[in-house]
Amino acid sequence: MPERQTPTVRHRRLSAELRQLREAAGLDTLETAQRMGWDRSKVNRIERSQWKRLKEDDIRGLCTLYGVTDEGRVNALVSMAKQAKETGWWVRYSDVLGPGSFVSLEAQASTLRFYGGMLIPGLLQTPSYCKALIRGVGVVNEEEIKRRVEARMARKEILERTNPPSVQAIVDEAALRKLVGSTLTMREQLLHLMLVNEQQLVDVRVLPDAVGAHPAMVGHFTILDFPHDDQSTVVFLDISREGLFMEEPEDIRGYTMNFDSLTEMALSPEASNDHLAHLVDELAE
Repeated sequence: MPERQTPTVRHRRLSAELRQLREAAGLDTLETAQRMGWDRSKVNRIERSQWKRLKEDDIRGLCTLYGVTDEGRVNALVSMAKQAKETGWWVRYSDVLGPGSFVSLEAQASTLRFYGGMLIPGLLQTPSYCKALIRGVGVVNEEEIKRRVEARMARKEILERTNPPSVQAIVDEAALRKLVGSTLTMREQLLHLMLVNEQQLVDVRVLPDAVGAHPAMVGHFTILDFPHDDQSTVVFLDISREGLFMEEPEDIRGYTMNFDSLTEMALSPEASNDHLAHLVDELAE
């Protein structure tokens, strides 16, 4: 099987830049391919971020064709292509993360919005909760469990940056009441949510059972926004090992509306901490 391509933010930005330059030059993909001596599918792959390595000569050739005379801009595009080949921390855990496409985007996002239906979002999990969750889905090899926990904990680095992303997490009460691991594990997990809320590292909001049916009962999702206007928002559905990415404007609007509705239904961060404290007390009884 061919190696699966997993575009990073730099991939996506460079592809968008090249597409915009082509359109500004008044060329379609067929004309571009013919003038470059390529198959049309190559142009399509470049503009859809379906490339792994983009040669410097190809970028400079496209810039010449598109009439880009600013050498500084050309060099910036070449530099972006080189940076896109750089690997992130997740590559060390490719044995348990697979291609790592979600964590690569998560690491470069400016805003993250999580909805957790039946489990706590990965970025907010404690090691004990994470370990119990992994065992619960049938993983028995202790070395693999250790690697998976390490990989998930490594994701938290983004919360400790000088300029961390804005993170909002709406967690359904069903996830908070589900006993994952021991009572001690759940108490520790709930207290951790309270702590990140108090420290304002993450805006954590509880969606109480009392709201009844709501727009996200079909499952959990994440909305990722990026710092540059030419990098479109992405919705990630964690429905398999590699998950599903959605980028169509209609899908983005739908999930954004759902998240906004959930925000209105959820408790405030302060009320959420009160609710979490109540759940912690229940576990102590």
